[in-house]
Amino acid sequence: MVVLVSEEVRVYTYRWAVLLVFGFVFMIGQMMWLVFSLIRNEVTPVLGLAAGDPGVVLLTASQPLAFIILSIPIGMLADRKGLVIVAGSGAILQTLFGTLRIFVINDFMMIFLCQFGLSIGSVMVQNCITRLSVNWFPKNERALSTGVSTLFMLLGMLLGTALSMILWNTPLYGDPGYTVAAAQINLESILSLNAILAAVLTIAFFAIARNKPPHPPDVEDVVIEKPSMRGMLRDRNVWIISFGFFAGFGAFIGITAILEELLLSLGLPVTAGFGSPAITMILLLLFGIAGAVILPSISDKIQKRKPFFIVALAVGAGAILLLGTSTVLLFTYLISAILGFFLIAVMPVALSTLEELDSVGPQLSGASAGLAFWFGNLGGFMGSIILELLRVGSSYFYSILYLFIVMVIAMVLILFIPETGKRNMS
Repeated sequence: MVVLVSEEVRVYTYRWAVLLVFGFVFMIGQMMWLVFSLIRNEVTPVLGLAAGDPGVVLLTASQPLAFIILSIPIGMLADRKGLVIVAGSGAILQTLFGTLRIFVINDFMMIFLCQFGLSIGSVMVQNCITRLSVNWFPKNERALSTGVSTLFMLLGMLLGTALSMILWNTPLYGDPGYTVAAAQINLESILSLNAILAAVLTIAFFAIARNKPPHPPDVEDVVIEKPSMRGMLRDRNVWIISFGFFAGFGAFIGITAILEELLLSLGLPVTAGFGSPAITMILLLLFGIAGAVILPSISDKIQKRKPFFIVALAVGAGAILLLGTSTVLLFTYLISAILGFFLIAVMPVALSTLEELDSVGPQLSGASAGLAFWFGNLGGFMGSIILELLRVGSSYFYSILYLFIVMVIAMVLILFIPETGKRNMS
C-alpha cells in the first residue's frame, strides 16, 4: 500500500502559539498532581489519615496508575481525534477534579479519586505531545518541540513540588505551632490558586489551539506500507525504548515520592520553606528544564539519537546510586542537578526516536507515545510502591539499589536499537 503525501508544505509561525498554550495546560496538570509530594507529613492529618500513614504515597502514585490503565487507548484516540478534542477534554478534567479537591479536603478517599480524575486529564494531554510535533513542526524541529513540551512538564513539577512547600507558612508537622486547622487553611489556598490557573489556561487552550495547519510543515517520506498496530507491537525496538521509559520514570517518580523521607534517613536536615527537599527538587527540575531544550537541540543538529539514550541512562544510574547514599548536602544538590539534566531531559529524544521507527511513523505517533508512557508510568507506580516495600527501618538503600539495577538493564538494552536520526532527517 503506497501512501501519497502532498508536496505543498508550509511552516507556520502560529505553531509556537499552539505549542505554548499546550505547554501551559501540560504544566498546570503536573502542578496539581504533585502539590502534596513535599508536604506529605504536614497534610496527612488534614486528609483524615493518622500521622505517618504510608497511604499518602498513593496521591503521588495516582498519575502513574491512570497512565497504566488508559495510556494506550488514549494514545490511539489522539491519533484518530486530534489535539483539540483529546488534550482539550484533558484540560477540562484537570480543572474539574483539581477544583473539587478544595471541597473534599478532609476525605482521603475522595482526594485520591480527585487526584486520579485529574491524572486522567493529564494522560489525555501528555499523549498528544508527539501528535502536536508531527502536525505542526518540520522534522528538524520535532525533537526540539517535544523538548519544549517536556520543559513545561518539568516546570509544572517544579512549581507543584517546590512552590507548594515554599508557599507553606504553617510550621512543619511536629514543630511548635503546627495545627491541623492552620495546615488546612494553607493547603486550601494553594489548591485554590491551582484551580484558578487551570480554569484560565483551559479557556486559553480552546481559544488558541488547532489540530493542524492548512498545509503540512514538511514533506514526509513516501511510505510503501502504512504502519499498523500489529507491526508496531512486533517491533522489539519499540519495547526496548518503552522499557527505557519504565526505568527513567521509575527513578524520577520514585525519588519524588520518597524524597523527604530519604533525606531524613540519610541524616540530612529537612526544614520548612526553602529547605533541602525543595532545593533538591528545584535543582533536579531546573536542570531537567535546561536539558529538555539543550539535548534535543543537539540531537536534531547532529542527527543522532542513540548516544543520548546511552549516556543519559549511564549517568542516571550512577547519579541515582550517589543521590540515594550521599550524606553530604552540597553533594546531594550537585548530583540532583546532574540527574535532572541527563535523565529527565532525554525523554523528548526518546519520543522522536519512536516516531522515526519504520514500524511507527507519524501515523502511530500517538499510539507509540501511549505505549511508552504506559511503561514509564508502570515503572513510576511500581517504583513508588517498591521503594517503600524495600525500605528497611529508615534505610532506603535496597530501594535505591533496585532503581540502579533497572536503569543498568535499560542501558544495556538500548545498545541494540538502531540509530534513527540521520536517515529520518536527511
